[in-house]
Amino acid sequence: MEDEQKLGQKMEQELDRETKVEVKKALEPQESIAPVADGKSIVIMLVVVLGVFFFAIAGFKTYDYFTSAAVINVDDLHNENLQGNLDDKEGYMYNGYSWVYADGLWWTEVDRFGTLLKIPLHFGPKDVEKIPVVGTLSPGFDRGENIYIAVDPNITNKYYTLALSELNFNIIKGVDRNIVTSCTENSSICENRTIINCENTQSLPVIQLVVENVSKIEFKGTCIKISGSEYELVKAVDRVLMMWYKVIK
Repeated sequence: MEDEQKLGQKMEQELDRETKVEVKKALEPQESIAPVADGKSIVIMLVVVLGVFFFAIAGFKTYDYFTSAAVINVDDLHNENLQGNLDDKEGYMYNGYSWVYADGLWWTEVDRFGTLLKIPLHFGPKDVEKIPVVGTLSPGFDRGENIYIAVDPNITNKYYTLALSELNFNIIKGVDRNIVTSCTENSSICENRTIINCENTQSLPVIQLVVENVSKIEFKGTCIKISGSEYELVKAVDRVLMMWYKVIK
């Protein structure tokens, strides 16, 4: 809960006052996952988590905020970690990558496209390495610049939202592919959106998040299906991202 609140505070600093009020309402803690009662709230949530303005229009201001605010502290921690001066709660080495805990997030550095990229995630590799991965992806998933993120319009849940945010943030900044906002089924709030899911990929690259008790990652054709409940869903997303970054092979 503390980590999520810190992330929320950083997000809020990048949004105008009116939007902040609506986002806060959309992301308020809930006792359980419930159907969307307010179409306006889910639309705002989709806008935030799918990057319609948060990433594309804001010009990665939030990413820059993350890195500029913590860069000195994180760099110092990486140096301490490389020297073996941190305990496992503060940092550790994993497959040659230094992971350190700062400002409520786990940080590492990866070489992406010739640039050393600082990556903030909610969980480190030791937290996610046991999440099972089954199936195989077809080569079609890697074709083209777009990835279709299939969002369930019937779910409004803070963990689902956080998992989507973590996924989108890293796809745009770290994977260098474009996100296409889509829905898993027809809905009044999904007008003019592609209707797509793991059962009907239309041979397009698709990622679908599913809220269920069992945490797992399933590769099937051109689709990645990521399943989990509450923070376990966020962990499963981070597991996929670490595979992309080749932290976990």
